[in-house]
Amino acid sequence: MNDEKTGFKNRVLLIIIAAFLAGCLTLWAPFDKVEYWFCDLLYVREKPVDNRIKIIGIDERSQEEMGPFSGWTRQQAADLLNAFDKEHAPAVIAFDINFVGQRDQAGDNALAEAASGFPHVVMASYINYGTKVMQSDSGDYQINTMYVENLELPYEALRDVTAHGFTNTVQDVDNYVRRSMLSESADGVREWNFAWKIYDEYRKVAGEQSREPDQVNSIYGFDYTAEPGMYEVYSYVDVVEGRCDPKVFQGSIVLVGAYAQGMMDQYMVPIARGTVMNGVEVQANHVDALLNGRTYVNINRWVQALAAFIIAGFYVWLVSHNSFLVNTVGGVILEAGIVIAAKCLYSAGYYWGCFVPFVFVLIIFLMRVATGYLTERVRKRKILSVFRTYMAPQVVDELGRSGNYKIELGGRDREIAVLFVDIRGFTSMSEGLSPEKIVGILNRYLGMVTEAIFRNDGTLDKFIGDAVMAVYNAPLDVENYACKAVQTGLDIVAAVDKINVELKNEFGIEIACGVGVHSGRAVVGNIGCSYRMDYTAIGDTVNVAERLESIAKGGQVLISKNLYEQVKDQYSAVYAGSQSLKGRQEDMEVFLVEGTNGTDASGKNT
Repeated sequence: MNDEKTGFKNRVLLIIIAAFLAGCLTLWAPFDKVEYWFCDLLYVREKPVDNRIKIIGIDERSQEEMGPFSGWTRQQAADLLNAFDKEHAPAVIAFDINFVGQRDQAGDNALAEAASGFPHVVMASYINYGTKVMQSDSGDYQINTMYVENLELPYEALRDVTAHGFTNTVQDVDNYVRRSMLSESADGVREWNFAWKIYDEYRKVAGEQSREPDQVNSIYGFDYTAEPGMYEVYSYVDVVEGRCDPKVFQGSIVLVGAYAQGMMDQYMVPIARGTVMNGVEVQANHVDALLNGRTYVNINRWVQALAAFIIAGFYVWLVSHNSFLVNTVGGVILEAGIVIAAKCLYSAGYYWGCFVPFVFVLIIFLMRVATGYLTERVRKRKILSVFRTYMAPQVVDELGRSGNYKIELGGRDREIAVLFVDIRGFTSMSEGLSPEKIVGILNRYLGMVTEAIFRNDGTLDKFIGDAVMAVYNAPLDVENYACKAVQTGLDIVAAVDKINVELKNEFGIEIACGVGVHSGRAVVGNIGCSYRMDYTAIGDTVNVAERLESIAKGGQVLISKNLYEQVKDQYSAVYAGSQSLKGRQEDMEVFLVEGTNGTDASGKNT
């Protein structure tokens, strides 16, 4: 009962620790960069681009024909606007280019005049942030690292005839752009981001009300649509020179921006890992997401931490109570559930950073596999060490390779051979010898017998005083097991002669062994109880072998007729008559083994 209570307490403690750790890691977020990578793989998928969005790029060819962009005046922008056909005009024209401050009067006037001919032109602005110590309403001083110092707006004449939006990017800790700030307050005026202003102007053209995306502290995320180069892109110079039919832009949202490597307007984005995307394409993806309602907000960190807490705690509880199969199936279902739930939430506009709970379940599963493997290895070693004391080393090695090494109560019926050997007259022979000498003689004899059994792939069943029982073809199948059992008897008889030379010199005595071998069906397995069991064989086959050994004289190997029929091609034996065996009603035909017929148990010539 105490063990059960202790085990229960340990499981509860483990569940609490695991759940608490998962929750803390989610709140602390030490793996943000990895989590973003994981969630990008999970959430970001390429989709068909919105054909209403088109890009006019200031590419290398445009600069080759029109000169470096750094030398352009506002006249080149005016030329682009004048190249549009007003009867087939774009719905919105947006310049992802800053036209800040006065430059040359003629170019400035030309651009402002050209822009005035289109009702929905959006220009880029930029917010310069700084750091400022500010006093809160409670009187505490705080450092504001996002203090708006000033706005870089289009020059006044252009500002009067166009809309504008700031192009500041929000970069995550891995420097990827996934989110944006919807608006910012500057000098009491609410400024909107560039993509939102484009979207808002387009909705006005359509006569529809714009809908602000859900946001937290004005921050929201947008789902990317396509990799670089997937939107329709036209060269700036082709449009200006009239090499492009203006009708292709009719009713479209046209974004104008840098499309050359050297213009330093490129960002890392989740849909194109390993490459960069031009800023104007980022804006195109942003507008696409606003038009099609694919924006999202991050789920509150505390809610994410609670989810991680529950998931980790539940899986640890599952692992501590169930089998490996249940743990595996439960883990797969849980992982799949996390992925499905995360994707559904993302589609509904909620970003769940599910990296910690997903990886936590995976780690717990791998730890369960590792501990199970190590536990099994320890158990296997322990079992094999036990088997090694009564089985041939090669049989034990095969047992380990096969993995069939369970120790449990019960047995199975199988065909085996059983050998019994005993010293004749050992009790009377040992009279007059000290116990130490008796033990020495017995150990030498038992060592010899064990070696003969193991050499012939037998299993040492038990020592019964000076008697030994061995079985063959159990627990694993042994080829020619019947011959090997007979060969063991011959080897023992032969080895006794060698031992007797030593015993005669040391103790002045000699020993003689009688061997009985029989084959047939028997139940082989672990007999006993849960805390004390022996691997053995039981049944009439064992009894017959023991009775044969009891009538065998010193130096004799007696076998049953059943066994003789199995080995007569390899071994010569003479009929020893029909013998009455104790405990059996009918006599049994017995054979005395004399030797081999030119081959041993392995089939080799002798």
